[in-house]
Amino acid sequence: MKKIWVCGASGMLGSHFKRLLNKRQLSFVANDDKKIDITNLEAVLDFVRTEQITHIINCAAYTKVDKAETDLKQAYLVNACGPHHLGIAARHQNAHVIHFSTDYVFDGKENLPYTEEHACAPIGAYGISKLAGEIKLLDEFDRSCVIRTSWLFGLPGKNFVETMLRLMNEKAQIKIVCDQMGRPTYAQDLAEVALQFLDKSGIYHFANSSETNWYEFAKEIYRQGKEFQLIQRDCQIEPIMTHEYPTQAKRPAYSTLNTQKIESVLRWKPRPWQEALKDYLTIYKNFQDRQQVS
Repeated sequence: MKKIWVCGASGMLGSHFKRLLNKRQLSFVANDDKKIDITNLEAVLDFVRTEQITHIINCAAYTKVDKAETDLKQAYLVNACGPHHLGIAARHQNAHVIHFSTDYVFDGKENLPYTEEHACAPIGAYGISKLAGEIKLLDEFDRSCVIRTSWLFGLPGKNFVETMLRLMNEKAQIKIVCDQMGRPTYAQDLAEVALQFLDKSGIYHFANSSETNWYEFAKEIYRQGKEFQLIQRDCQIEPIMTHEYPTQAKRPAYSTLNTQKIESVLRWKPRPWQEALKDYLTIYKNFQDRQQVS
């Protein structure tokens, strides 16, 4: 019988897993009350052994891309040492690990979607720490599964969609970078796919279909946000280049993920991100309405 441990269960992706596992009536533990620190190897080993865990879904991550540039030690502890510890525990327990990584393991110099076979060359501390986590986990326990994803949004949690909705309600004009390309991913879709990989190993890419840039993504958020009456004012969205919006960390200019490998396994194609965004905003709207009533 499967017993799943959802690490990082209080975060955005972890919350989607909890809802999905409850819906499917699968046995899992989430540690909402007593969090297990995955940077503490002894704590991880003890928990996996005591709870007789068969599968580990690692949603725990250090995701502050800019802050990682000056906080590399903590980013490395969570994103590299954490997955390594989970791999050690899984090997001892003969369990299975699903770990999530990022498009930021690539340098963005390609002009075609990145496959799992492309050489990794992260250009920032965050990507470096995530790539180290992939390597450490798979070297420790090759029965592990790494799913790289990109531009993740979901509920609850801070993400690009939520930030845009807030800014579009606050400002008459916003400026959004238009020269970084990628594929948005709805956390719900990622969770549903990942549950089909509980017993698989290797590296896979997953994102919703259709390539876009942050500016076009923002425009679609505005259009749908207006339809859902989540945006109460007019807001002008202006495209700008990356060099006009300096950040601590460099971002890859092109980080579109090729998802053909995972599609061939599933015999199924991910839906367009625009459709996934509509589902997300439906849930977001209901959540907002309930908050107003309470």
